[in-house]
Amino acid sequence: MRILALGDVITPSAVEFLAARLWAYRKAEKIDLVIVNAENASFLSGVTKPLAETLFQGGADILTGGNHSLQSRSVHALHEDDPRVLRPINYPCDAPGRGYTLTEAAGYRVLVMNAMGTALIEPVLDHPVRYIERALEREAGNYDLAILDFHAEATGEKVALARRFDGRFAAIFGTHTHVPTADLQILPRGTGYVTDLGAVAPTGGVLGVKTEVIQTRLETCLPASYQPAEGPIRAEGVLFDIDPATARCLSLSRVALVE
Repeated sequence: MRILALGDVITPSAVEFLAARLWAYRKAEKIDLVIVNAENASFLSGVTKPLAETLFQGGADILTGGNHSLQSRSVHALHEDDPRVLRPINYPCDAPGRGYTLTEAAGYRVLVMNAMGTALIEPVLDHPVRYIERALEREAGNYDLAILDFHAEATGEKVALARRFDGRFAAIFGTHTHVPTADLQILPRGTGYVTDLGAVAPTGGVLGVKTEVIQTRLETCLPASYQPAEGPIRAEGVLFDIDPATARCLSLSRVALVE
């Protein structure tokens, strides 16, 4: 089974870029399941229903999220209504939406889960380990393999959690920092892992944001309204090859789609 995970989609223009190219890439590489982190799709305020539909029609199967997932009340109904749209599982239990979903790919049952870190990131949520444990126990016997998007800032937190759940997920990938990391690896018990997928974003700014805005905020300590970056869009992610019979990762490789 081939599973493609793509990093944070930043801005509606990046949504359109990805949707225009994903099906062709998916077919060429014989990809069975596509997971896209879409918490920044509408630029720092979650993913709207129209943008979600554009991504689904363009070739995405599951949309994961993070600290911006529920920032706008306008997207709460989407999280409640569509099981393909996830937010971190360790949000409070009465928060809109869900932290995992069950889907099918290549004839196998796949559990896709989303969790968020607690270090250097807001909102500050409960530690995710017990939420992940409970979900895995609750769905035991209902899935053949599991995938986790861990949305976190701190590298050490991502690595520690991946090693905590090594062998219980076929793949664990980090999102949020928008910069692709070079530490692709298969952990000792068979989990494919990377600390950060990168982003699907304009490349002419700072992590998808206009350069001058970030410089102003850093150099003056004064507020400045975020504005999308300009420049060519680049889609970054990782392609995982999974043995569904053992739920172990066989190999993983970097992916980049460019204008």
